[in-house]
Amino acid sequence: MTEKIDELKKSIETMEKELAEAKKAYREMKTKSLKEAMEAKKLADEAVKEELRALGYTSTATNFNWYWRDLT
Repeated sequence: MTEKIDELKKSIETMEKELAEAKKAYREMKTKSLKEAMEAKKLADEAVKEELRALGYTSTATNFNWYWRDLT
């Protein structure tokens, strides 16, 4: 009887580990597009800063932050 209980306990622990791994994979898949979008935004912001420097603006894009804000 105790052997069966120990076997069930090990089975439950294995399933819990598999469940945790599946949850982690699901979370990564769910947020993958968000992470990609954030990286694209970061690259675009850097490109804007480079263009501003190329145009001779000495300050960063803070002068243009009003454009990106939701004023409602």
